[in-house]
Amino acid sequence: MFHMLKKLLFWQPKKDYYHFLSNHSLGKNLLVSTNYLIWVFLFYVSYLLIKNQTNIFWQLLIATIASEVIEKILKLKDYWKRPAFTNGNQVARGLIKAWYTKGSFPSGHTIKAVFFLLFILQYPVISLPFFLLVIIPLLAIRVLIGFHYPIDVLGGIVFGIVIWFFARLISAPLWLNQITTSIFNLVFFIH
Repeated sequence: MFHMLKKLLFWQPKKDYYHFLSNHSLGKNLLVSTNYLIWVFLFYVSYLLIKNQTNIFWQLLIATIASEVIEKILKLKDYWKRPAFTNGNQVARGLIKAWYTKGSFPSGHTIKAVFFLLFILQYPVISLPFFLLVIIPLLAIRVLIGFHYPIDVLGGIVFGIVIWFFARLISAPLWLNQITTSIFNLVFFIH
């Protein structure tokens, strides 16, 4: 039973997709673009959330800082290497090497995707099916190409839920939210 659970939590496809993709120009571009595409999408969702509810800026800021701190500390522990690099693969050009040569637990992409999911359930500014249609493939690709094991994603889910649970309680004073609204409107040319 334990062996089967370990096999499931550390599952990786038999084919080394990372090696295959990183040896082709188009594949390298796909590796890099799927890695950063999630951040562009979450920035757009942030924009929608903050435009709808200014106080969420502070909730998102604290959630993001907390997720970065947790992720960096745990990855420094180096519980296990990223699967793509246990096979001797090199970090593809365009990816930040220091981020990929450390441990893989937990998935930072997943942490952020989960707390964003919970925020859009709390403040519905974007269609849930559309959000999932973008996020799920991006997270699945990270397991398939060997950036993460399923256990890294599960850890990211747990940390994302915990971070959202506390971040949602943050309520900035009215004067700070008014300043935030003014800056937001100036930056995004909203009148």
